[in-house]
Amino acid sequence: MKSLEDLEIAFDCGLRAWESKIVEKHASVMGHKIVREVKRKTKVVTGNLRRRFFFRVEKRGKDTVIVISNDADYAGPVNNGHRIVRGGKTIGMFKGRHMLENGMETYKNAYLADDIQGMLDDLKGALK
Repeated sequence: MKSLEDLEIAFDCGLRAWESKIVEKHASVMGHKIVREVKRKTKVVTGNLRRRFFFRVEKRGKDTVIVISNDADYAGPVNNGHRIVRGGKTIGMFKGRHMLENGMETYKNAYLADDIQGMLDDLKGALK
């Protein structure tokens, strides 16, 4: 290190890495809670649709993103709705169940404020 500026840059990089780990840890907890609420909002016929919800935490530039997914082929049409076609003709519409949106709304109302406050408390504690 040649100057105090180099020391400051190294310190900032270390601090950002530490903050990033705290944010990722809390994002993982948030992802678990969101998936739990989405699964609660998912109607069970065979259980396959409910079982196949999962999440992952990604870094996109400076942002940490929680991605909620379902790899069942029919998850999108059940969530969003679809046309009912018989004999090449549309005979009706299936109204979407919107379990993803409803589950996320339940999470926001019940847990989001506490989870963000917990993350901020951990970040403040790490700086002391």
